[in-house]
Amino acid sequence: MMSKDEGIFDKFIRDEMMDIETFHLIYDFVALDNFRQGEYEGNMFVVRKINANHIQLEDEVATENTSIPAVYTYAKKKFLSLLQSHKPSL
Repeated sequence: MMSKDEGIFDKFIRDEMMDIETFHLIYDFVALDNFRQGEYEGNMFVVRKINANHIQLEDEVATENTSIPAVYTYAKKKFLSLLQSHKPSL
């Protein structure tokens, strides 16, 4: 059975990864240590670096419809691993 975190990551991949260039932009933003904080705003999701080792994935659509944001936190290494596992399908 798929966890909610896995489901939201799959939704993130379907909604945001339109091409390999977008994949590389997001991957590089997360991977580079020179960017310790910041946001990548996609069509449906925001990828937020909260520090050098933690990433938040916020479902903007879900946030618009509720007062409680749908935010998922990942270790940077885990987030990059999940991204990498979806790269061949692009």
